[in-house]
Amino acid sequence: MPDGLHGPPFREPTAGERAEVLRITGEEPPVLLAFEADGGGTAPVTCLLAAEDLVVRQGRFPR
Repeated sequence: MPDGLHGPPFREPTAGERAEVLRITGEEPPVLLAFEADGGGTAPVTCLLAAEDLVVRQGRFPR
């Protein structure tokens, strides 16, 4: 994620967002999260985060 993105409130994706991921990838990922972020326009943009597994780690990690 970008360095400027600090603690976005993650949420459950809507049915439409899930359907769009399924349409694009052909399968629904095991982990799918949504959040809104500043896209530089007048309104936040919706972002989707897909993963095979969920592991929560605290701290800073080098890229």
